[in-house]
Amino acid sequence: MNEYYKMAKAHYMEASMQMLEHFKKNVIELHHIGSTSIKNLNSSKGIDVLVILKTVTEVSELKDILIAEGYYVVHEFNDFFEEESVFHGKFGDCDVNFIFMSDRDKKSEILLCKELLLENDEYLDDFQKLKQLHNDSIIDNDEYHQRKTEFFSSLLKKAKDFNIV
Repeated sequence: MNEYYKMAKAHYMEASMQMLEHFKKNVIELHHIGSTSIKNLNSSKGIDVLVILKTVTEVSELKDILIAEGYYVVHEFNDFFEEESVFHGKFGDCDVNFIFMSDRDKKSEILLCKELLLENDEYLDDFQKLKQLHNDSIIDNDEYHQRKTEFFSSLLKKAKDFNIV
């Protein structure tokens, strides 16, 4: 089991509750995504939280509040989230990235990819190998994000081919 899973789950809950306290009128959904959300995936201390907002314009309205709360804007998170706003903060020993979006289709794809990893050991093993290449510095950050995007695009294509979507 991922050594950070329990800690990440607790910090995800803490961070999510704080986000809801501040923005309960704006936030529709919160989802723990990324490596720390998957029990059997060896992972880092980073927690990714997908925040679904009512509208895109609400992110700009929330920016000043988030910065005042100690978050900072992440300008280059990864290419997949280039249209979303990402804010970084700390909870305990964990780094937390809040990814704000209102695109329901993209949200569905992200959650489907997580579900496919949870349900298919082969996909999970392949993704773990990719993460390990990055963790061992065999591939750099740019190549890791490129390969990760290709990996998840391939999962989505397979899901569409099998009418899982």
